[in-house]
Amino acid sequence: MTDYILSCESTIDLTVDYIKNNLDVSVINANYELNGENYLDDFGQSLDMKSFYNNMREGAKPTTSRINTGEYVNYLKPLLESGQDVIHVCLSTGMSGQFDSLLEAIEILKEEYPERKVYPVDSKMASSGVGLLVSKLSKLKKDGMAIDDLYNWAEENKLHVINYTSNENLEYVARGGRISKTAASIGGVLHICPLIEVDDEGRMIVTGKIRTRKKLLKTIISKIEDNAIGGSDYNDQIFISNADNMELVNEIKPMIEEKFPNINDGVQVFNIGPTIGSHIGPGTLAIFYWGKERMA
Repeated sequence: MTDYILSCESTIDLTVDYIKNNLDVSVINANYELNGENYLDDFGQSLDMKSFYNNMREGAKPTTSRINTGEYVNYLKPLLESGQDVIHVCLSTGMSGQFDSLLEAIEILKEEYPERKVYPVDSKMASSGVGLLVSKLSKLKKDGMAIDDLYNWAEENKLHVINYTSNENLEYVARGGRISKTAASIGGVLHICPLIEVDDEGRMIVTGKIRTRKKLLKTIISKIEDNAIGGSDYNDQIFISNADNMELVNEIKPMIEEKFPNINDGVQVFNIGPTIGSHIGPGTLAIFYWGKERMA
């Protein structure tokens, strides 16, 4: 039986059109504050991403808060009332305490809906990497996979979503505590680009400091080829997300397409939304694909 709901958060960083046209999924919106105003993290509908990142460039420091227990209860309750079970994919526990709120909400709802199943999945990933996982789960659901099997598949395969992230503006990487302010100052002068990866615990880790953008992009392509399932014959999806840096996207996208000509549906490009973008800053580029292991 596939009469159940696949659910996630707006931090999957896809687009409204992509979700509508390709996925069978329900979404709860995160939220953030910018310049004293509260906004929904709703794929740039409340505030477009270029304006958001321009505000950051001008000195704004947006703040985010996790989706709380009450918000999850209010979101999940109508889904359960409809008589359907739910599998919900959550932002990584390595980056947020949101998963704890989800678990608390599930415990509350169990008392009212003891006959219903709610499976929580800690994605151990962020941004369009969660989107990549949700995209796969949606396809498996459409193909008829039952909820128990889908949950087990997600748990067994979620760590095969691999990510490489970088931002040439080291100020934001330092602000997030991933490098020191001194290192950021020196690195900026030397044109050093950090290579950031997500580990098995879902944490963002600086794994390399690469001199020049050209070497960074070549390193990313090489690492994908070495680790992708199928190597250069890789035929699954690749997502690129960016924080208002289409110049860099347009540089690496054709490189990926040339190296991996069998990519499913071509390379898909999305915006990094406010929840993640608040912490990593404008100019960020992130690549997501299915690979053998993280931190390889």
